[in-house]
Amino acid sequence: MKEFLVDINSYDKFCSHQYVSRETFEKFQIFYETLVKWQKSINLISNSSLEYIWTRHFLDSAQLYNYTEKTHGNILDMGSGAGFPGIILAMMGNKNINVVESDQKKCTFMREVARLSNTKLIIHNSRIEALNFIEPDLITSRALAPLKKLVEYVELHMNKNITSKKKIPNMLFLKGKLYNDELNELKKTRTFEFKVYPSITNEYGKILYIKNLSMS
Repeated sequence: MKEFLVDINSYDKFCSHQYVSRETFEKFQIFYETLVKWQKSINLISNSSLEYIWTRHFLDSAQLYNYTEKTHGNILDMGSGAGFPGIILAMMGNKNINVVESDQKKCTFMREVARLSNTKLIIHNSRIEALNFIEPDLITSRALAPLKKLVEYVELHMNKNITSKKKIPNMLFLKGKLYNDELNELKKTRTFEFKVYPSITNEYGKILYIKNLSMS
């Protein structure tokens, strides 16, 4: 973890790495305070990441907004956990956010954060495999599964589309230092276009933007 990113829990320090409005940062603070309170009884995030929560979770998620702000259709965040990055993106201004989480307690937590911060999004308490089709324009995920498995989830969801148009949506995934191995594994069975961007929170982290994926 880069030392200068450890303590960014003030508005000015956060904005020195990722700009947000003061209103948005106030929502982040409500999110943070609620998470710390609930973490005492529910394992929402790993306890080891609490010390670096503003970097490891808030900033890590917020950096994705640079790639999502022009998306106008549905954004589907798979395996949202405690709401990262889905709730963060909704707080920053993305519309039509759909977060999917199978853990009922985590969904209850996300609803409470949304209520307290007046953040609009749709929370689906469901396994990805059981989710009804929502026609996503962009699919996001963070720390859920290897790239090949993520693509299988995407294809499974798109196959629920009963119309003849089954264009795979663009995908935006946060990945670690093994991202290139995961890309090479996916290339064995799919054709696709992609761009790799550096993460601002981890020297080994990458942001993968994938489009025009061929169906299996």
